[in-house]
Amino acid sequence: MKKIMNIIVLIALLLGIYSFFHMRKVTNLQAINGNMYLDKYDFAGQGIINLDGQWEIYNNELLTPEDLKNRKPDEYFTIPGNLKEQLRENNAGYMTLKLEIEAPKDVIYGLRIKRLLSASKLWVNGIVQGEVGKVGKSYEDEKAIYLPIYSYFMPEDGHIEIVIQTSDYREVFPTIQSMELGLKDQIINESLIASGIDFIIFGGLLVIELIFISLYKRMPNKKSYLFFVILCLFIQLRCLFLNERIIVHFFPNMPFELLSKTAALTYYLWIPVYVFFIKDVFPNMKKRIVIISSIFSIIFGGICLFTNNTFYDRLSVPGEIIVIIIAADIFAFLIKKVKEKEQNSIISLIAFGGLIITGVNDMLVNNGLPYVGRYLFQIGMFIFVLLETYSLTLNYTYQVNKTKILKEKNKEIYEKSIRDGLTNLYNRYYIDKVLDDMMDAYIESGDIFTIMMIDVDFFKHINDTYGHLCGDKVLIDISSYLMDNLRKTDFIGRYGGEEFIIIFPHTKIQEAKKIAENIRRNIEALQIDDDIRVTISGGLYENKTQIKQVAIQNVDKLLYLAKERGRNRIEVMEEEEESRK
Repeated sequence: MKKIMNIIVLIALLLGIYSFFHMRKVTNLQAINGNMYLDKYDFAGQGIINLDGQWEIYNNELLTPEDLKNRKPDEYFTIPGNLKEQLRENNAGYMTLKLEIEAPKDVIYGLRIKRLLSASKLWVNGIVQGEVGKVGKSYEDEKAIYLPIYSYFMPEDGHIEIVIQTSDYREVFPTIQSMELGLKDQIINESLIASGIDFIIFGGLLVIELIFISLYKRMPNKKSYLFFVILCLFIQLRCLFLNERIIVHFFPNMPFELLSKTAALTYYLWIPVYVFFIKDVFPNMKKRIVIISSIFSIIFGGICLFTNNTFYDRLSVPGEIIVIIIAADIFAFLIKKVKEKEQNSIISLIAFGGLIITGVNDMLVNNGLPYVGRYLFQIGMFIFVLLETYSLTLNYTYQVNKTKILKEKNKEIYEKSIRDGLTNLYNRYYIDKVLDDMMDAYIESGDIFTIMMIDVDFFKHINDTYGHLCGDKVLIDISSYLMDNLRKTDFIGRYGGEEFIIIFPHTKIQEAKKIAENIRRNIEALQIDDDIRVTISGGLYENKTQIKQVAIQNVDKLLYLAKERGRNRIEVMEEEEESRK
């Protein structure tokens, strides 16, 4: 278990470190008046750079590189930046952006645009490099698609001209985020790492889902396992639809609305499922949290399903305020559980803390704030899943061990209830039950069995002469011999006082006679104490009746016949005698 925990912590740390260092590229180099001078920049040593700063902007115009040859800009747009803040409170429309870069020659560069409004078209040095959706001059004319753009090119004599047409009629908080320029291999690696993280999270969650579905089948009363699987499914959807938009690569014409609704629904529906999950883990959670989170998700989920994104995105701020209130309530509840030293509560608190941090990050991204460029909630959720998997595994192990101990205790109690307190043989109650089962099998399918009843000869004399403790020792020693020497399939019980009963399943009288005589001789040779030896008398009866009481009466009569005929002998009811009866 320690090795598993170490692996979990290592993966969580690696993902966390990667996320931290890829949240924002920090550099002092900025574009000024549409120009950026990178001819002295060491891409190999310093890595990828963000193309931040002042870009030329031609608002309400869709221009090609040819159109821009003799144009001078009237204004500049600072990237990263919000359209509403920089374009006179206007957050919808179309435009052309341009940036000229001086960079080292004879190098293949890569450009990564993670997201640029609703639709965009890219030229580098006059050549079309990529198009996402269809840039339009109206809501109806625009075709929006969520998809990153990757472009690879060489500069012309150290010069790179980037021209981008873009439009937005769907984003309520439109933001133009940082674009990344680097060597070709650096950008390819960035793409592979970003996609790899999504695939690792997706695959890891799939394995965890299968494990907890299996556990839920074994323990259907543990609803937390089911809720945990649903949480994992939500995060898998976010991995497919956000960041590298893996699903869009397979279905490039996927509607913008579907991606937008998936992002919103997996965010808002996650909340009540998580609350139900925590409530099952810690049952005394306040009903207020459950009710508020459920009502909130029903309302906002319904709005997301039945309206377009321009409507429900406007409600994101009040929605996020409610989320913060619910999260604060849950956080306070988990802190209380930690103070009460509830099992695994500290793990749940740490896991939820990570969710809060990455959830705030996603709120910033959704609201168009430029400080963070990547959705991190699914990474935070993956770390949450790893930690909660460890916690639930500990809980499952505890429950299994608890159940095992309980079963062992119940078995011990049951064994005591069917055993004789002195001899540890089966008691009369259990032997009667065995005889009932044997008789049923005999009636239904003719399964034969033989009964032997034995009694210690002159046992009262032993008690009177040597005392009851010695008499008890005689019974214990005889019982030990019987348990040690008879077959595992045989049933041995104390039937009362100094009487013992033995049931031989699937045994005919001829075989039982040999066993019975062997018992009699060995007990006769048994040395109890230095000067005490005992003998037994017994009756042996192969069942031929369908009534248990008749079988007991028959073997009991044979026992008393053995005593009448001188003791230390086994009397058998032969077939002729049985037929006469």
